[in-house]
Amino acid sequence: MSIQDAVTAALEQGKGITRKSWMPRPIYLIPTNTTACLIIVIPDDHRTAPRWEPSAEDLTANDWLIYG
Repeated sequence: MSIQDAVTAALEQGKGITRKSWMPRPIYLIPTNTTACLIIVIPDDHRTAPRWEPSAEDLTANDWLIYG
């Protein structure tokens, strides 16, 4: 699905998003309506970071999934 559709669904479900191409150990993103923007979650390192900066490929990809 597109990033727009994924963000909309994730907000409705209270979940994050990731890309199929980032599997099997994905980072995932939590969309917010705050100054943190999209929060990056790196499960293997138990880290989070605010303000993910997408590439043009990320923005035009159709392999976005709901995660979590």
